[in-house]
Amino acid sequence: MLQSQELRCEVKVNTNQIAQADQSIFEGFETGVREFMNNTKWTDEDYDEFEKIQCQVFINVTNQEKSATGQLVPNSYSGTLTIIAQRRIYNSAFDSPLLNHQDKAFAFTYLPNQAFFFSENASQSNLTSVLAFYAYLIIGLDKDAMAPKGGDAELLKAQAVVNNSQNLGEPGWRSSENNNNRYWIINDYLNQAFSPLRELMYDYHRLGMDVLVSDFKTGRQACLKALEKLDKIWDQRPNAFLLQVFYNAKRQEILNVLKNTPAAEKATLIPILKKTDPAQGSKYDEAAK
Repeated sequence: MLQSQELRCEVKVNTNQIAQADQSIFEGFETGVREFMNNTKWTDEDYDEFEKIQCQVFINVTNQEKSATGQLVPNSYSGTLTIIAQRRIYNSAFDSPLLNHQDKAFAFTYLPNQAFFFSENASQSNLTSVLAFYAYLIIGLDKDAMAPKGGDAELLKAQAVVNNSQNLGEPGWRSSENNNNRYWIINDYLNQAFSPLRELMYDYHRLGMDVLVSDFKTGRQACLKALEKLDKIWDQRPNAFLLQVFYNAKRQEILNVLKNTPAAEKATLIPILKKTDPAQGSKYDEAAK
């Protein structure tokens, strides 16, 4: 029986900032990334076509790496990787965002017609390790939105990718680099202090968004109640990077829900949102009206 993979991933690569870039090389690169994401079997489960997780990968190649003497290093590049994922709202044609994150520490080596190899036990290359990390993260988030902490297996695999990549020369894997890289995304998401966020993912999506179509008021109230859990996270880890990751994906959807909510129902939540997403306080003030 043909196994059905978990992701339906669109891939776009932009190389406009690379002088004299060989576009034929990067056409093969784009195809390789797409096939790697879509054809790799990330779990032991078979997904029906309608169950596949919609996601997009946008790679903006901005630099060709240079040696210590200033010479261009063949086939070595850096830039940004933006990863976006959605889950389908039950019994509807609408999607709810799960992730919208730009990884600014993305570096890779690619040779024309290079094969994409990945092993769960050891890092084969920075390129496939980064892609595998986000594949597991997306599937883990999707499963957390379907069952309480349902994404444990995939999230632990994402953490294993981080652990296996500690000796790679490229950035993004180590706790000592900064507090907003791949290491901290998965470390915090699996940290007990962030359990309320994982509970929120289930309550908000399965008990809230999935109910909106059949019972708008009940679904809306469940969404608002789930979001109050953000207060618990802030009390333990104020200004945590993972909260930024969450809001980058969910902010606009939350604002849309608030616009259709009577003032009395959102009075408790608005101060929590302003506290936990402080740079966007004016938007929540507007939504409170």
